[in-house]
Amino acid sequence: MKNSNRKTIMILALIALFAFPMFASGKAESTATATTPAADHTFLYVSQQLVNTIDPAKVKDETEIITAVNLYDPLFYPDVANNSMDPVAHIATGYTVNDSGTVYTMQIRSDVKFQSGNPLTAADVAYSMQRMIAINQGNAWLWSNILVSVTAPDATTVVFTLKSPYAPFISSLTQLFIVDSALLKANQAAGDFGENGDYGQAYIAEHSAGSGPYILSDWNRQSYLDFTAFEGYWKGWTDGQIKKVKMQTILEEATVKTLLVSGQADMVHQWLAVSAFADMAKNENVKVIAAPSAKLQYFPMNTQLAPTDDINVRKAIAYAIDYDSALQDILGGANPAAGAVPTVVPGHADSIKPLTQNIDLAKEYLAKSKYAGQDLSVTFMYLADTVEQRQFSQLVTANLAAIGIKVVPKPVTWAQVVQAAASPETTANMTVISDSLKYPHVDSHTYGIYHSSAAKSYRSMSWYTTPEMDKVLEDARKATVPSEQKALYEKSQIMATEAFPAVYLANPTHRVAMRTNVEGYTYVGLMGYDISFYSLRLK
Repeated sequence: MKNSNRKTIMILALIALFAFPMFASGKAESTATATTPAADHTFLYVSQQLVNTIDPAKVKDETEIITAVNLYDPLFYPDVANNSMDPVAHIATGYTVNDSGTVYTMQIRSDVKFQSGNPLTAADVAYSMQRMIAINQGNAWLWSNILVSVTAPDATTVVFTLKSPYAPFISSLTQLFIVDSALLKANQAAGDFGENGDYGQAYIAEHSAGSGPYILSDWNRQSYLDFTAFEGYWKGWTDGQIKKVKMQTILEEATVKTLLVSGQADMVHQWLAVSAFADMAKNENVKVIAAPSAKLQYFPMNTQLAPTDDINVRKAIAYAIDYDSALQDILGGANPAAGAVPTVVPGHADSIKPLTQNIDLAKEYLAKSKYAGQDLSVTFMYLADTVEQRQFSQLVTANLAAIGIKVVPKPVTWAQVVQAAASPETTANMTVISDSLKYPHVDSHTYGIYHSSAAKSYRSMSWYTTPEMDKVLEDARKATVPSEQKALYEKSQIMATEAFPAVYLANPTHRVAMRTNVEGYTYVGLMGYDISFYSLRLK
């Protein structure tokens, strides 16, 4: 990558400061031979979570980002080839940065075509970013408060102008998926965006409009998505790659297990109970891959809803939790969380230590609260179809009963969690959230959870934001000296931890199961990216 000045080198050093290796994939227990050629076989991937949107300007949870990774191309991609999460050029080929760290001039590939046959140009990149900011959903918060403009002076050059230096900018571009501007303009409906109408939202809600390896061929919103290979994909195709994919939603865990063990499914998602993976691993035709994760398992506590609006109640709850049982009995040996940032992420504040259960201390904090002496209850929202989350509900109910707090369980679907996150009034006192790294930078679990611009997301269901926190996080993004940047990100973690906006439970082990004839899987660690069907092969 060519850099024009010393400022560019400094920016690259900042990226490297927070980059870290991907976690190695596990060892297969056995192998099997596919009964049909990969090109003819419909690869069945089973998840328990419905896909709510395939619009790359709106995707934000795992299954949604899986669709984006397979239908679209981002500007930058995790460096899978070198077993790293570093962002490397993908549609982009290189960039330079000006002396103030505010103008990124980026070159893009000239050999990429969209699935429509239209060439992908810098104008599409600019349109994709402008569309993200205008619609202001999904991961738009990554750029909405920092981007001044994005222009395309020629077909292979795009210029991003920022308000100030922005530490995770290149890392964040792993979340900018490029859409076919000509196709969307030709299919736009009337809307609120002037000459851009609805920005093609109605059309792209039902169709793919990308340059990625797969085309959406069918979508039943309550059941499945079908993908077929885009034969004109710019990276090409080789023997053994998967040409047809069905991404099926099955709510019952027992059914998911049966489908894989029987050979009807080829791969199942990560959100099954630890015991389910143990059961499936006993089958000689199934392999379970396990790796340490850059994921946070936590229970955000609604700081704007009684009684968790009182910090002493939140402290009482946090110290009442039986962490050992959660980590060992429910999560099967997960690492304890130490604040909001997973401990494997460089930039984690090492001064923050995991909590342990202390019932006496929990009772002391409860006695200090403004609700002391009152009959208290808290609502606890969890996914009804997930065994682990049902177990969390049972554990928390028992733990809080020991200090006199009643738990009111709220079993829901994932769609209901997303809807509940829209306001403090609809958010439960506590919610079970598992939060994967969104882009390869410590900023993902700091700014991405506790900056005010990140509100109304399932990640931010604590509703904890302050002007002081906003300033520290904004200063961290602007810092160009690595030591200053690191210190500010650590300060933000300490500030959040001291406010007790969540029960920080675990950095779970990532597990995924597949048939032994499936090859090419590597756990990337960046949410959704490890389920790239293009990278898989069938023996």
